[in-house]
Order: sequence, then C-alpha cells, then structure tokens
Amino acid sequence: MKLNGLSHHGRQGQSAFSIIELMVATVVMLVVFVTIFATMTMGLSITQLSRENLRATQIMLDKMEGVRLYNWDQLTNSSVLAGSFVNWFFETNNIGSASATGNGVMYSGTISVAAPTNMSPVYSNSMREVIVTVNWLTGATVHKRSMSTYVSQMGMQNYVFSN
Repeated sequence: MKLNGLSHHGRQGQSAFSIIELMVATVVMLVVFVTIFATMTMGLSITQLSRENLRATQIMLDKMEGVRLYNWDQLTNSSVLAGSFVNWFFETNNIGSASATGNGVMYSGTISVAAPTNMSPVYSNSMREVIVTVNWLTGATVHKRSMSTYVSQMGMQNYVFSN
C-alpha cells in the first residue's frame, strides 16, 4: 500500500540498472564503435587504392600519348624510346624523366615495342605492339597494370579501310 509515494516499507520506489545490464550495454556500444572504426578504415584503404590505380592509369596514358609523337624509325629504334621509367604519385620536378623525384608511391614501369605475334606476317612486318607496364608497392602488396596498342608503319587507316 502506498501513501504519498511511500511504499508500505517506508521507502520511495526507486529503480536502477543492474551491473549485468550495464555490462551488456557497454559491450553493445563497444561493438558499435569498433564496427564504425573498421568501416572507416576500410573505406580509406579502398579510396587510397583507387587513387593509386588512377595514377597508374594516368602514367600509362601519358606514355601512350608520347608514343604517338614518334615516327616509324624512332619507334623501331630501341635507343630512341626509353625502355624503363620511374614516376611518383606526387611529381616534384623533371616530370617524366629518368631522374624524376617525388613523394608518395613510386611507380616503376617499362615500355616494350615488338612485332605482334598473333597476326599474319604480311601485317606484322609493318606493325608494332606497344605495351606499357606499371608496377608499384603498397605496404607489402605489389600491384601491376599494363596497357597495349598497335602502331602501323603507314597508319592504321590503311590497314582497316584497305579491305
């Protein structure tokens, strides 16, 4: 029986959390915070890998655009076209040269020019396959990307539209 908020024992009715309820709530909050932290860390790692992949693609495209500037004699002369190169995530000077320096991830690459092996000798004698390959290291993981194209002695339009 209650009179004026007092129970029949003379104390006001009070309620509190037990130690078990407090521990369960703490564990739930801990799991939530760890999950949020892990999700943010994974998101940042994926973003960094995407940036590195994009930079590798930019480097390969830059080298492919450079190939367009060479004539047939320069392209087939191994002393004119540099076979290897180094680029950085953040270039600081001498962009694209062998002595380039920079910050961040270091990209090392190769440019190879060879006669294509998957076509008729009638065409392959006057065509070259150019392959640009880029390698870089993220932590302990080695990444590798490559891009290839064909270059013809008289221009591709002569081979495509002649038939």
